[in-house]
Amino acid sequence: MLMANQELSLDTKLKDVLRAYRDSFSIKTYSEENDEPDALMDVFGITPLRKRENRQYWGRELGMCWQLLVTNVLSHHCKAYSPAIKMGDDEPCDCCVGKDAIDTKYRIGSGDSGTLKKL
Repeated sequence: MLMANQELSLDTKLKDVLRAYRDSFSIKTYSEENDEPDALMDVFGITPLRKRENRQYWGRELGMCWQLLVTNVLSHHCKAYSPAIKMGDDEPCDCCVGKDAIDTKYRIGSGDSGTLKKL
């Protein structure tokens, strides 16, 4: 009997998560496109229009560029630097400095409201 209650409880929790996201998605508003280039876009002459044509490609490529810039700076300046931790075929972070694991993210100029609020 306890098992049935646990399943019902999990079922209820999962439905609550789905309802919350459904409600959040239904009231989501989309702002105008971000027409401001960021620092990396400027370096390579990538316009906001060109970036929007293939967001996934540019996000991945600029993200890897950012990761390599950060890890190179840290490896040069931090004595306690170590490369990414490997767990099987996965790397849960990009590098470590001392006991801190660092996972770089390229979010400059993403135009999402969370980024804009932080800026």
